[in-house]
Amino acid sequence: MPLVNRLEQVDLSLVFAAPEHPERLTRGLKSGEVRLLSRSGTGDEAAALRPTSAAEARELGAALARTARDLRAASVQVPASEHGAALAAAALAEGWREGRYRQASASAPALLVEGLTEGDHARINALSAGLTFARELTSAPANVLNPATLAREACTLEALGLDVDVWDGDDIEARGMGLLAAVAAGSVTGPRLIRVTLPARGEARTVLALVGKGITFDTGGYSIKPAAGMNGMKNDMGGAAAVLGAMRALGELRAHVPEGVEVRAYIAAAENMVGPQAMRPGDIYRAANGLHVEVTNTDAEGRLVLADTLTVACEEGATELIDLATLTGVKVSALGSDIAGLFSSDAALTSRLKTAADAAGEYVWELPLHQPYLKGYQKNTVADLRNSDMVPAGASIKAALFLQQFVTRPWAHLDIAGNATREEVATGWGVGTLVEYVLRRV
Repeated sequence: MPLVNRLEQVDLSLVFAAPEHPERLTRGLKSGEVRLLSRSGTGDEAAALRPTSAAEARELGAALARTARDLRAASVQVPASEHGAALAAAALAEGWREGRYRQASASAPALLVEGLTEGDHARINALSAGLTFARELTSAPANVLNPATLAREACTLEALGLDVDVWDGDDIEARGMGLLAAVAAGSVTGPRLIRVTLPARGEARTVLALVGKGITFDTGGYSIKPAAGMNGMKNDMGGAAAVLGAMRALGELRAHVPEGVEVRAYIAAAENMVGPQAMRPGDIYRAANGLHVEVTNTDAEGRLVLADTLTVACEEGATELIDLATLTGVKVSALGSDIAGLFSSDAALTSRLKTAADAAGEYVWELPLHQPYLKGYQKNTVADLRNSDMVPAGASIKAALFLQQFVTRPWAHLDIAGNATREEVATGWGVGTLVEYVLRRV
């Protein structure tokens, strides 16, 4: 549902709390809360505190969507925000759409946010299209979305002028990606490596690689998950969905991407299944960068597919990399579902990524790449590395350290376990952060 430029009739008007409102109507009003002030035959009026950040604007948008649903409003009007009108409006609209998406309503009210230019509308609507794409991919059942069909969905981005290349199992093995091939070995579909490119305007000075974990279903392999843990594992490609959603938005915003910035999305797509050819605990495989990895836990597959894909992205000339992955369950224990874990090898990249996340109204928290923790992956093996030491303590840090062994450029890893879905509903988390990062990259 795009924002509208005008409304013939306003069913619900939001006003920002001001001194002229009787104190009893706005007393105790909290950030992100919408409170009904009056009802009339010509339209309802509600109040909220003016958002002071993108995160508050996003929360307000979701609350407004719930209020509009309860009132059965067909049209909603919001005044301009003083906190960066376009950024606040984008975050509010994103929260609004997330609220509407969670309601799964067939009819969405028209939303008018005052004070926006045509360019603002174009940017917000492009972001909306990217979020919708990511949410639909994440929500698709695994019998519909597998590595092959995910690749076909990525190919639809060619309509926006993006270049899409897909490698199948034979190509992947020919490129020496033994880890990606091993994870997919138990699936009849086989793996896919998907590359989507947004060429730079002019000579490319920066080549940004966005790498997404695309495990379209994760049984855990022979280290099989319990029934409760396997439910929802169709969402283990939330990182891939976010990356493709960002490319969908950037395809419409290519004129706003800074000159000289090329963006490449790399998706490592596979199903982690059980079968005669599936990898087993104790098996050793050669990675694309020549390291040998012993698989001690077949349910630690995400880091394997990302390792090979990060290697390929570096070999193909990426100057900086950001990967997104629903990687470790202990990340949810540490940070919950609102905050993504951020690991990075480069301070400047970290600073830019934090700024982008703040502008998008998404939360990240930096965690350390504590090198001594890698020792647990290096001992008691004849290979160069194990993919797990089977110790939950510090597991998110150790997984990030494993990935770091496969990058040779400035790199950041976002562990979005728990973020990609909320109460079993896809969020599209990460699309906004990636789009903001690219549009701000100079």
